[in-house]
Amino acid sequence: MRKKYKRTAFLAILAAICLISFAGAAEANTSTNFPWDSALKKLADSLTGPVAFSLGLFMIVCGFCAVAFVGSELGGWVRWVAMAAILAGMLGAAPTVLSMFGLQSALIA
Repeated sequence: MRKKYKRTAFLAILAAICLISFAGAAEANTSTNFPWDSALKKLADSLTGPVAFSLGLFMIVCGFCAVAFVGSELGGWVRWVAMAAILAGMLGAAPTVLSMFGLQSALIA
């Protein structure tokens, strides 16, 4: 049993040394200029602009009105759609609201 443990430890140390030795080569081959970078930048800008903020506020107001005024009569899936509209509106308006307070939001792009 002791011999098997020594062999496993030796292989683990060997694997770690190999991974560490190739880390520099893997880092040197990274590139930041992919063909889709400009398209993703345009998409990120359009998702955080004034149109997205306006649509976000509209979705929040409509969702809250649906839940507040017709909430008890809404069916299960219709209520879920209203809550999803509120959530999507908050996600759409969040970058602009945070930038008003001098904060930054994370962009997933």
